[in-house]
Amino acid sequence: MSDSNKTVLVLGAGLGGLLCGALLSMEGFQVTVLEKNKQIGGGLQSFGVDGKRFETAVHYIGSLGKDQTLHKIFNYVGILEQLHLQQLDIDCFDEICIGNKTYSLAQGYDRFVEKLTSEFPEEEAGIRSYVTEMKNVCHHFPLYNMRLGSLDEKQKVVGWGLKEVLDKHFSNETLKQVLCGNNQLYAGNYETTPFYLHALILNSYIEGSFKCKDGSIQIARQLQKVIESRHGKVLRNQEIVEIQEREGVVTQVKTKEGVLFQASFVISNIHPGQTYELLNSSLIRPVTKKRLRQTKHTASAFMVNIALAHCQLKYRNRNIYYHKVEDVWLDLNEPKFDIPNSYGIFFIQDKSDPDYASGVSILTYLDDHDLPALNTFRTTSERASRGEEYERWKSNYAASIIQQVLPILPELKDAPCSIESCTPLTYRDYLNIPHGSMYGFQKDVTDLANTTFSSRTKVKNLFLTGQNINLHGILGVSITSILTAGEIIGLENLVNKINNHSQT
Repeated sequence: MSDSNKTVLVLGAGLGGLLCGALLSMEGFQVTVLEKNKQIGGGLQSFGVDGKRFETAVHYIGSLGKDQTLHKIFNYVGILEQLHLQQLDIDCFDEICIGNKTYSLAQGYDRFVEKLTSEFPEEEAGIRSYVTEMKNVCHHFPLYNMRLGSLDEKQKVVGWGLKEVLDKHFSNETLKQVLCGNNQLYAGNYETTPFYLHALILNSYIEGSFKCKDGSIQIARQLQKVIESRHGKVLRNQEIVEIQEREGVVTQVKTKEGVLFQASFVISNIHPGQTYELLNSSLIRPVTKKRLRQTKHTASAFMVNIALAHCQLKYRNRNIYYHKVEDVWLDLNEPKFDIPNSYGIFFIQDKSDPDYASGVSILTYLDDHDLPALNTFRTTSERASRGEEYERWKSNYAASIIQQVLPILPELKDAPCSIESCTPLTYRDYLNIPHGSMYGFQKDVTDLANTTFSSRTKVKNLFLTGQNINLHGILGVSITSILTAGEIIGLENLVNKINNHSQT
């Protein structure tokens, strides 16, 4: 390939776009990344409340233990040693609280089995067979294990439902609830979520759970440095309004300001439905666009971020998933606008006094339907007000959420603090996600063909990446970036380089 053909335009500076850009920069491509907002990073963004740092979406990351897949990818692009990481408690990375009872999910499969067996001794055989099944399913996903393989491998296991597999291994209903107690990691549906989704995600955290001590935004910034160190560009405030195609290829991309960009290859990290709406091409049929508009998305969320006064709340080096009653799927099965049943609780460590938390985030499911100010739009670039009714509702809802978690965090009752909340509208506008969906398209084991998408498109030089294509989360998006970049430089070539680099 001549140097004149080695130009790449990346639309969107979320993890998927930046990692694709970094991988291709390392192969000698001239990369330009266009980001709509003032900030890069998408879900990797961090923000401040009363001088304390909080995460937009990424509270912890799996598969970062040595020789694991995400560890290999970040090591290959040269950012791993630049990240300030902290491993969560080995014996309990996720604490599952159901009513008044607490259970621990541990890192490492031996500990994982030991902890669960101590609580459910009569289910030991089922726990061990479940773990074997989970490992087996993970093995059937080649890129998840950073190796080459065929589509046939995945087809052998993708048709299994989560409920189906858990019913096969366990008779104890509480144990099934515990194993799904951190379902905020995939926001599925118990009846239709594929088992592979549950297995791939839970396995990654069992292999190695870490948090970014200085915020996950450091991942985005380090990837930007990789691109710019190879003479690439990451341009902000560049909203795309049209992708023009002629004779089967993208010829140029137009921004809101009327600036035209051209490249040999275009990678869109924008939602696939929105990408096709921007694409001026007869190659994408109206029925395809309609299908994308109608495909169901995962639920959205409401998050309360609480900046704490010094030494008010002890730091927990774990996450807590608290369910008031024994139905961890209640909020997903019965979406409602009142007080929810389930809460994810994440702690930010105080740098000056590591025994204490400087802040805590509380995450719960909430759909965007019927929210006040539903038709407004607000980002750091467009500071339009959502109105007094919205602000009043948001403040009252945050207060009610804090009240609900006092049984397990009583210190919050009188702790002086500052509070900032994120609603489905926040995620919808700032992250450019339909309905503020947590994880994009919802995978459905009964309709996988319509909830799974390829990184290739019918336009020869246009490729897709991001959480809607393969698997969501930091690991899933990173794997998809390998797949997307591999379409341009050769997947076998890229996988071999990553694996060889990890051995040096």
